[in-house]
Amino acid sequence: MKKLLAMVLALVMTLSLAVSANAAFKDVKDIDETYAESAAVLNGLGVFKGYEEKDGTFSFQPKNAITRAEVAAIVYRIYTQDVKDTYVKNYETYNKFGDMAGAGWAKGYIGYCANAALVKGYPNGTFVPSGKVTGYEVLAMILRAVGYDQKNEFTGADWALHVAEIAERQGILDNVKGVDLNAPATREVVAELLFQSINVPMVTYTAAFGYQNVGLNEKADNKIFAKNKTLGDAFNLASYEGYITYNAKKEAMVLTEKGEKTADDVVITVADQDVFDAGRYGHVWATKTTAITDVFYDDTLLATKYESWNTDWTTKNKTDFIAKEGDMNYFLNGNEDAKAADIEAALKVKGSEKAIYDIDDDGDIDTVIVINPTVDYMEADYVVKGDEVKIQGVKYDKDEVSGYEDLVKGDVFTFVDMADAVRYYEELAPINGQKTKYTIPTKDSAAPYITFADKDYEQSGLKDREDNVPLFSKNRDTFDTDATIYLDRGGYVAYTLATADVAKYAMVIDSYSVLGEKHNTIEYYVNLLLTDGTETGYVLVDEDCADEINFPDFYDVKDSKNDYIGQPAATGNYIDLGTLVEYTVKDNVYTIKAFNHIAHGDNGEWLAVDYTKGSAAMDFRQDSRKAVIEDTVAFYFYGTPHSTNFEPNESKKVDMHYGVNTGKYNKDTNEAGIPSYRGGTDVCYLETSGNGKVVDAVVFSGMPMGEYEDFVYLFKCEKETWTSGVGQLYTYYGVTSDGEVKEFESYDESRVGTVCYYFLRNDKTYDFAPAPYETDLVSVELLGNKDTVEYRYEGQNTESNIYSNLDKVYDLTDTSDLKAGDKVDTYDWKWQTTKVVEGMLVVDEDGDVECLFVLDDDVTFGQFKVNGQNYWYPVANYNGTKLVERALAKLDKGGFEADKYYHIDGADAIKGDAGFKFEAGKTYNVVECVDMSMVGLLYDNTLIRTDANGEYVIVLPAHEEFDANKVSAGIENANSLEVDTAKQEITFKSIDGVCTKTVKYNVTNEPCDAKLLSWTDKKTFDLKRMNNTLMVDLKGNKDVTVKNLEDILYVAHSDDSKCAFAKFEIYNSTYGEKADPAARTTKLEVGMPDLVVVVTAEDGTTAEYFVKIGDTTLPKA
Repeated sequence: MKKLLAMVLALVMTLSLAVSANAAFKDVKDIDETYAESAAVLNGLGVFKGYEEKDGTFSFQPKNAITRAEVAAIVYRIYTQDVKDTYVKNYETYNKFGDMAGAGWAKGYIGYCANAALVKGYPNGTFVPSGKVTGYEVLAMILRAVGYDQKNEFTGADWALHVAEIAERQGILDNVKGVDLNAPATREVVAELLFQSINVPMVTYTAAFGYQNVGLNEKADNKIFAKNKTLGDAFNLASYEGYITYNAKKEAMVLTEKGEKTADDVVITVADQDVFDAGRYGHVWATKTTAITDVFYDDTLLATKYESWNTDWTTKNKTDFIAKEGDMNYFLNGNEDAKAADIEAALKVKGSEKAIYDIDDDGDIDTVIVINPTVDYMEADYVVKGDEVKIQGVKYDKDEVSGYEDLVKGDVFTFVDMADAVRYYEELAPINGQKTKYTIPTKDSAAPYITFADKDYEQSGLKDREDNVPLFSKNRDTFDTDATIYLDRGGYVAYTLATADVAKYAMVIDSYSVLGEKHNTIEYYVNLLLTDGTETGYVLVDEDCADEINFPDFYDVKDSKNDYIGQPAATGNYIDLGTLVEYTVKDNVYTIKAFNHIAHGDNGEWLAVDYTKGSAAMDFRQDSRKAVIEDTVAFYFYGTPHSTNFEPNESKKVDMHYGVNTGKYNKDTNEAGIPSYRGGTDVCYLETSGNGKVVDAVVFSGMPMGEYEDFVYLFKCEKETWTSGVGQLYTYYGVTSDGEVKEFESYDESRVGTVCYYFLRNDKTYDFAPAPYETDLVSVELLGNKDTVEYRYEGQNTESNIYSNLDKVYDLTDTSDLKAGDKVDTYDWKWQTTKVVEGMLVVDEDGDVECLFVLDDDVTFGQFKVNGQNYWYPVANYNGTKLVERALAKLDKGGFEADKYYHIDGADAIKGDAGFKFEAGKTYNVVECVDMSMVGLLYDNTLIRTDANGEYVIVLPAHEEFDANKVSAGIENANSLEVDTAKQEITFKSIDGVCTKTVKYNVTNEPCDAKLLSWTDKKTFDLKRMNNTLMVDLKGNKDVTVKNLEDILYVAHSDDSKCAFAKFEIYNSTYGEKADPAARTTKLEVGMPDLVVVVTAEDGTTAEYFVKIGDTTLPKA
């Protein structure tokens, strides 16, 4: 019955805050309860979007560390309100960071935020988009968006303290106490920090007044205090608190602010809630009164301290915690206009669900909510047809009922008609056992109770659809027998059955055995087909019944030490299929008794003559005749055609059919019953004890007579419908042997494109089985100009030596307009006598052509060779302008697998189920792709790791140059490699020389502890070499003049004697090397891009480096 007021069971509430699931994130339950509301609001605003999964849903991944790029994205959206990312591409070229080539999707966000001074990079000129970011670094970015850091307080050694001080003062840190903000921040913590910052006043800074709040421009009314501007203002974001009710038009749930129902109330439509939430109190976040989150229910306001209450609040004699009737809100089954008398009556019903609210915490009840369902017994399976569903004999539109989908015949359930005019169903779980006592209530006694399975239960007050109560007292005088009880949501007995609801007979479908948990017993399991057509699934069988049927021996499965490991044999092998049994159930353990097995030959039983549906008797061998009555049960099973004896084969599962029919067919009413069976069909049967005249149950090992009325080519499956207790129902369309289009409803799946026999079952659905004909796709060429054709089967090594006269040739080249009852046209060959077409050929057992269905006449066939084998398939359209794609896995006997990858003539690998355009007359060499997904890289015999972007990072000593000859492969399937230093790529080749894999690499040097010394200025500056670039650290001295470029500069290393005292000269490449020295006098400035240093080593070799000027006083964030 959906939620059915699940948030309040007998006024017991365990959660202080019930948060509705945010539909946008599939992993919303993984979000810490403290941060759930923050994540929901930011997702509703479009600021936090999550990760798209393969199934189209989105995940939040709350525990993952957030990246610098992701923070830039959410800061951009909250600051610009461009939540649809409409303009972000405009800022992709704004970046000056050196590592934006790998930023991908984040370029625009980073570009905008950097130019707005909301984020900053590292001293080496990089941003590191995939890098982790601490909580304080996130706060610095957010507070810059609010307006702080205009006096560079987020710079220097104490920048984090300044960030924390402002955040604490503004209340941003209230919900993150105990969270280490120096550690990498998780996505849920960042959501909380940003959410708490939405309403922080934005500030501006002047030297005279410091930081001042930014006021909103409002119409002049001489307000002394103007409203402060916040990040949330542009979104018109607000939280609204009140009751959830159903609107006047009965079309949507709404939240009415404060619940006062006045003209000034704000009403918010909350579409994600349902009618069972009516009356609950909570709040919702909205922009311009449009809800962007589900409702957050404040169930801390539930008056749980009242264990009982006086329902007589309509009189003056009310208790002190009951409010006046006019001040209360009543909700009965979602209806807000419930009367006090109806509420009072419903509250007295044991089994009804109740909740009371004390909103203002004054001790008086303000709201009463009651759900009062009805109990019922499922007398028959529901039936779905089109947009209607029939339940308990009553037809409903599908949108008038909900929750019925899992109900089957024999279920006990509750239903309730809610305010939205929908009837909601909920199945009640059965408890099997024995009744031992029933206490009848007297005037002075306590409530009646039943003792069941050694436990006492009270009686429910829920009524049935005929307004009868109590239900559980039915058959109350039957004791010490198997029975079933059903409890309502309050734990009261709502319904009883005198005996356990089980079928009398069943047919075995499959069985297996397994070693018990303690390895000292054997457990036996069986799957049974019941008389109502349902299966039990694999259920536990009493060990005393182990000899009744055949259970595969688990001893056949052993481990390497020949010890028994208790692993069951594979299921689905139809072990003992067709065995007729009788069974009972107690404590979920089945006791079975086998009556007959299907036997063949002289020891078996079979029908002596045909049984025609509707007949009053069946004739068995030796002139034994038994009556068929309305309760006779007939099971059947069969496998593939041409074989009535089914032998289990574990290596290949056989397409098995089985089912059950009951009673005689009535030709006057066309009522379903046992169908016809051919004489000679193997059977086993059980006759009624005592008189020996009636067939109680029978099993037929074969297909019913008349099952296959005709063969049909199925060309379309239009729709699927789920039917209770049976399964998926498919609607097929096909063409029969006489060219008629028929509609078939069947539980058989995956039949499109096949030729099958069909049979109308007694439930008006069809059963399909492979036709006992040779059927396959062929090419057909008309010889001459009249009626002789040549066939060649599609596939491997086929021949063109099948000739036939034309008889039944149907045109299925265009089936788009075909409908049931149509007659398919005969294919017309006259207009082109040499045309080849593709068709489905049907050939009988004598080799004669029964029928041809022409499927495509815009096709050219051709022969091509794959790995030495010839194949005949369509290769192009008729004029050869468009090639046909075919997957390797679809090649007849090719042995190619859909999930593996292959190289065709050395080209890039393709998957086995991917299309490939084979051409007539060509030869193809196909090689399975060697798995190189785990490529390893060695440099100088040392394993190289990858960074967050999957690129290999090679770190060399400070003085060493990259040597491509030192790169080698670290995977056994990789035979060789090629290094492209220009692209910084390494391409691996597999052992077979066909498969390749290319990876990216970066080279960096360890920092070189060096000094840059200018003889002119007598100043020394740190010099570091990173990524083949010399870095000069000015330590705050932004102006350094090189007055004479003939000065000798040295690189002095303290630890590396190999690089000590290397001489180099400096010049500016802008002016050229031969320019006048005076013109080359330059000023080194922060950010200068074109300074080049040439280092001359002692052996005379030189190396060029671009020099970037950095300043360590810049902030790291």
